[in-house]
Amino acid sequence: MADTILKERDTCYACTVRCKRVVEVKEGPYRADPRYGGPEYETLSTFGSYCGIDDLNAVATANQLCNQYGMDTISCGATIAWAMDCFEKGILTTDDTDGMELRFGDAAVMVRLTEMIARREGFGDTLAEGSARAAARLGRGSEELVVAVKGQEVPAHMPQVKRSLALIYAVNPFGADHQSHEHDPSWKSHPARLAEIGLTDPPQPNKVLNESKIRFALQTQYAYSCLDSVNMCQFVFGPAWHLYGMAQLSEAVQAVTGWPVTVEELMRVGERRLNMLRAYNAREGIGREADTLPKKMQKALIGGKSDGISVTAEDVEQAKDIYYAMAGWDVATGNPTRAKLEELELGWIANELAL
Repeated sequence: MADTILKERDTCYACTVRCKRVVEVKEGPYRADPRYGGPEYETLSTFGSYCGIDDLNAVATANQLCNQYGMDTISCGATIAWAMDCFEKGILTTDDTDGMELRFGDAAVMVRLTEMIARREGFGDTLAEGSARAAARLGRGSEELVVAVKGQEVPAHMPQVKRSLALIYAVNPFGADHQSHEHDPSWKSHPARLAEIGLTDPPQPNKVLNESKIRFALQTQYAYSCLDSVNMCQFVFGPAWHLYGMAQLSEAVQAVTGWPVTVEELMRVGERRLNMLRAYNAREGIGREADTLPKKMQKALIGGKSDGISVTAEDVEQAKDIYYAMAGWDVATGNPTRAKLEELELGWIANELAL
């Protein structure tokens, strides 16, 4: 991208990070207007790698359509990839797809489907609410190919290798999300910053999901929940803790508000938010049974350094037992307990849920 279609980098007001790609494509079958930015990492992965497409201009066009119509690029690209998977396995036919052959690597079909989804035209209407609902509507075994948690398509990070992702993808209240906690490798880079939140026992290598790794997942989940609560951009804070730690966040909040807030208080803010999200799900009947990884993601990876690596349903279930207990939640249901909600001064929620 830097060598071809990247025009410049843009930014939110007064931000020095300038993380927004701005691309321009003036010639060829696919065009991109710089007003709509450019594809980010996840977008390149979902419209590109997920769909087997290496045409950067086509990916930029799909990204522009999503930005024009207000669609999420991860969900849109992953849903199209699911449809291609179904077509190549014979679950979908041209009778279902308005005569289109949905082949991996076909950039024209990918761009056309993106526009059809946006407009809810023809087969695009089937895909417009995501792969999970499309599979529920289609049936025919298409559910086995969905790669989503709680209806949310999975981002471009592999939980088979980074095992804390396997757990957080499953238990996160709003589905698979790669920015709801810190990923495994950050232990190697900034142990001092992790020690600020009580993480002084580094877990074993990436491909384990032991008690230490689960504690790491939960504590960093509280930290990232706090970042969302105080409206701190994660790019400014620094993914993988490479710019700041929670002690510096405490200093920033003190400077802005004048409140003598501590790291412990900020972590409690994140914990309160996470418990409120889980309580909302509990009220809607969404508990432990929804905290699962898709079946396709439980299969072993093929090729490269990750060949043969898998994360099983049993791995996730065992980790959930430990995670719920650490969080102070009911292990059988995955829901916050009255004791935990009272501890967080959220007793009114416990009353509403009749816990």
